Amino acid sequence: MAGSVGSTERQLNLLSTLLKARAPLGWPELSRIEGYNDDDTPLRSRQKRFERDLKALEATGLKVSRQSVHNRPVYELDRGACLLPALNLSAEQRLLLYRIGMAYLDDDAAGPLSHSLSSALMKLQAGAGSDGLPAELPRTFVRRTLNRRPAEAACLQVIGPALLERRRVAFKYAGRGRGADTNRVVAPYALVARRGGWYLVGYDIERKAERTFRLSRIRGAVTLATPRAKAPEYEVPTDFDPERSFTTELFGRGENAFTDVRIAFDAEVGFIIENEFGGMYQITTRKDGSVILHLPQAYPDELLRYLGEFPGHWQVQHPPALRKLVVERLKGALGKAGRAR
Repeated sequence: MAGSVGSTERQLNLLSTLLKARAPLGWPELSRIEGYNDDDTPLRSRQKRFERDLKALEATGLKVSRQSVHNRPVYELDRGACLLPALNLSAEQRLLLYRIGMAYLDDDAAGPLSHSLSSALMKLQAGAGSDGLPAELPRTFVRRTLNRRPAEAACLQVIGPALLERRRVAFKYAGRGRGADTNRVVAPYALVARRGGWYLVGYDIERKAERTFRLSRIRGAVTLATPRAKAPEYEVPTDFDPERSFTTELFGRGENAFTDVRIAFDAEVGFIIENEFGGMYQITTRKDGSVILHLPQAYPDELLRYLGEFPGHWQVQHPPALRKLVVERLKGALGKAGRAR
């Protein structure tokens, strides 16, 4: 029954509804939320329950505006206030947080938070450099949600220390087409975790330019390019920004990429798209909460890896050739699944 819903679940239901809403909500909409929809409970009791939950959410730092429409109160969440500010940590602050976190991991004192703490420590290391963190990596370096991808974990075990020691690495990288694998020698600048995968941002020695490499497309082992060379072998440019470098190739670029790509996402995931790509790409927001993501270019493989995180919540609007390709691939996947039964 709705009245038996606990306060934590009610507050999460309320927060989810406010996040998805694209217009202020009044009691008719709020009363349909699980936890306030118990018709056997007096109306005023349910409204007081809502007011208590709203105050509890505000106490955590969320901002909710209250307005009056036709003499009835309506509520709207400041969704921008739900985002955590970026952390600009000095090398000393990074090192202090690293030491504290490692103390908890080494003593097995983190309990159920061990996995999350391990992931946080790894992110502190990525791109920090030898002056920011110790050269010795923690024993939990590759423990994260990507354990289902052992190939990426193996790459991280080599690239991580090389990045901290400023050592060049060598590997074979899969191209866009068949038989297009190429040998690369790269000076690692940063590791970036995005959309369920790891990316290496570094300087490609042969191409004499900065490049971004998805670890899942590395074929075979990653090795040190010059094992006997003395470290450091290179310096990271003072103006290097891993976020800026990474965002230039979120979905790939080049002469074979689709251009003027438009993907529609429904209201269930629209706010996620806005939070992740707002300020980076053009996003059109509709009244119902759905959004359209505009991409200058995208390779289907890169794009579909991301869209796979939102099954049933997206649709390719443009270009028609990409839409046709996606339909063909989905039909092919369904056909394989049917034959495997």
